[in-house]
Amino acid sequence: MESYITKWIAVILIAIVTIVSVVVIASTYQTVPSGYAGVVLSWGNPVRSTGSGMQAITPFVESIVDVNVQVQSATAQESAASSDLQEVSASVTVNYRLDQVYVKEIYINLRQDYEGRVIIPAMQDALKASTAKYQATELITQREAAKTSFQNLLQEKLNQYHILVTSVSITDFQFSPTFTTAIEAKVTAEQNALAAQNQLQVVQFQAQQQVIQAQANATALVTIAQANANATVISANATAQAVLIVQQQLTPEYISYLYAIGWDGKLPLYWVSSGNGTAPFLLVPTEQKTSTP
Repeated sequence: MESYITKWIAVILIAIVTIVSVVVIASTYQTVPSGYAGVVLSWGNPVRSTGSGMQAITPFVESIVDVNVQVQSATAQESAASSDLQEVSASVTVNYRLDQVYVKEIYINLRQDYEGRVIIPAMQDALKASTAKYQATELITQREAAKTSFQNLLQEKLNQYHILVTSVSITDFQFSPTFTTAIEAKVTAEQNALAAQNQLQVVQFQAQQQVIQAQANATALVTIAQANANATVISANATAQAVLIVQQQLTPEYISYLYAIGWDGKLPLYWVSSGNGTAPFLLVPTEQKTSTP
């Protein structure tokens, strides 16, 4: 009977030792997920940080808290004032991540509530400071510059907490109804002025076209007149040249020849010669007397 009890006691002790060993071994290692860093706590006090993966710790003494070091985002609807004292509200989104090198310090100072404790208040302060540098209209026309100013101010505020700003987005700028109405009226006036200017340019262009056409017509008329004048001069010169040639060719022999080829074969009743052989034959009509029987 005693041997039987002894055996059961031995079995129980072995089981207890096995369970304790398994628990101890399981407590010796802890896995940190990818995208996280681990903060090792010793009796609840942060002592060091680790990367992701399987990590060895002291059983029953140490534990690991997972801290997200991936890019996270915080969004808030904030109100501020421009340099010309116009009320402005905007939706702000900030992408950020924790500096993995300082996760132990971040955990000591902020635990896991870093967004509510420092990021959102820093966003509010940075937005107020950045919008105060610009007039209300410039927040629309220079949105990129205003966003850069906001991001730089925000990063300065978060540097002390080892939080890195990766990007920011400022959307949905809204102004007071009075200012919005004034802006709309200004835009409408500018559009009307632009339309009038465009119409004036069209009229000026058409007028220029008419002037150019008139100048072209005048030039064409002048060209035609000059061409006609040149043609007249050329024709007169040709005529004069022809007369000169004819005069040079009108020799006595040639004139006689012309009379000869033009004679109809009838002899004149009388003819008179100038005596120098150059005068033409003159046909002098005379009255013929009829003989009476």
